[in-house]
Amino acid sequence: MKIRIFVGAGGVGKTSVTAASALATALSHGKNLVLTIDPALRLRTALHLTAGLASPEKIALAAYAPKGELWAALLDIRASLDRMVRRDATAAQAESVLSNPIYELLTSSIGGMQELMAVERIHQAIEDGFDSIFVDTAPSRHAFEFLDKPEFFVELVTSPMVQLVGRSYKWWKGSLLEKLSRKAVEVYTQVENLIGVQLTRDVLNFFAVFQTTAEKYAGRARKTLDLLRNPEVTRFTIVSVPFQARKDAEYFCDELARRRFFVDGIVVNRIWPPLPEETPGELPDAIRQSVDWYREVSAAQVRKRDELVGAFSGRIPSILSVPDFSPDLQGLEALYTMAQSLQNL
Repeated sequence: MKIRIFVGAGGVGKTSVTAASALATALSHGKNLVLTIDPALRLRTALHLTAGLASPEKIALAAYAPKGELWAALLDIRASLDRMVRRDATAAQAESVLSNPIYELLTSSIGGMQELMAVERIHQAIEDGFDSIFVDTAPSRHAFEFLDKPEFFVELVTSPMVQLVGRSYKWWKGSLLEKLSRKAVEVYTQVENLIGVQLTRDVLNFFAVFQTTAEKYAGRARKTLDLLRNPEVTRFTIVSVPFQARKDAEYFCDELARRRFFVDGIVVNRIWPPLPEETPGELPDAIRQSVDWYREVSAAQVRKRDELVGAFSGRIPSILSVPDFSPDLQGLEALYTMAQSLQNL
């Protein structure tokens, strides 16, 4: 099983590169999933799909004579969290959690759930038996949140105080301690003073049931993050465009190295193909000026790409260039064309 995670700034074609890389692998072998955890959901546009994609959808590739399969999915917070709850709790516990108003708030309003569920969704994809998983992340610094927030949550959920609160509340609530000596358990009374008794009870009732699920999530998240740090399983690829490639490469390489993740490749996307040296006959001045300008930009892009290769060839095993394709190419046709440039990634 292999995982490839694509990171990059916004507007560099990261989603298309991710999907085309998955397609290139699917054409040769295996059961492959391209998964977007970017809230912008550009994958649906790249593949010209209309379905919600909360569950993986198999992409029809018969026209390309594939030897493998390509599936696509987006991160649906509620679907992933529901699946997690039903997996980790008894039927009665799951019903108690899923019907709790705090759970509705958790899935729809609380910041950070997108990032927490991204790691869980990758784990679910592994469980579903995909041979390769290609992950399209959110742009720039948001790409690191799905790596950082689960680690913070793991530390929080496994802390002794949080475990004590979650496991002891039901016992405390039904005991004489609640009636005779409320001050004896300050962790509860202080919270009640801050947000009110009823809301505190709702939250703690929910958390007392959800604690087991949260602890099991934390265990899986820790294992999944370990897989993402294993270079034999997971490779990170930086996607950029010529004039910002070196800056992006330095930023993402440093940030990922600091977090102990392995960068295996850089894709320099949207390089303008060179024009023929000779032009057919005399050109009108306006067209000739446009041709000269195009050649200057194209040559400058190649120089920037070469500078990147010179700076990172000893650090990054694979540096590939992808040409800028005609806007007439859409959907799978465009991805198939792009996939030809990504076969060595």
